[in-house]
Amino acid sequence: MYPEATADMSQPRRGPTISGHTSHQIGLDVDIWFTPAPDHELSQEEREFNLALNMVSEDRRDIDPKVLTHTHTEVVRAAAEDRVVSRIFVNRAIKKALCREAGAHRHWLAKVRPWWRHEHHFHVRLACPAESTECKPQPLPPTDEGCGHELDAWIKKALLLPKLPPTQQPGRAMTLAGMPAACRQVVKAP
Repeated sequence: MYPEATADMSQPRRGPTISGHTSHQIGLDVDIWFTPAPDHELSQEEREFNLALNMVSEDRRDIDPKVLTHTHTEVVRAAAEDRVVSRIFVNRAIKKALCREAGAHRHWLAKVRPWWRHEHHFHVRLACPAESTECKPQPLPPTDEGCGHELDAWIKKALLLPKLPPTQQPGRAMTLAGMPAACRQVVKAP
């Protein structure tokens, strides 16, 4: 099973997106569906209208064990263990399941963090390329595996606030004018 990316890593030649994926504007972020890749090339209609599978149970307290399997855990683990991956975001119920399934080798869980609206996919943030002088890396994630009280708080908050809290609502969209000059040149190039 190989997951399928929900879209390109970012806009062509990067730049502002129209769908609110503000973190996907510099080419270091990609969403990967938990839905297995099909055995055929998707038609345009299938790409537009096939919905990814929701991995979270209806009560939002845990995953749906009929949908999220050990194979999914292995895919997330492989991504987290890749040295070019800075962090991974998943739904808090998925993180809970990953914590249960991790086994004795748990170091990779530190890169996997809970975040809103990641029931169908996981979000991979790549590290800044070593040769890039303008890329500013994010602070490193905490070194703990994130499976303790921190996760309990996410689960409780999700049950109380099923919608995104105001601080997590999409902000003002980035425009070309708000981008660094080097980025504007790339986006405007033929």
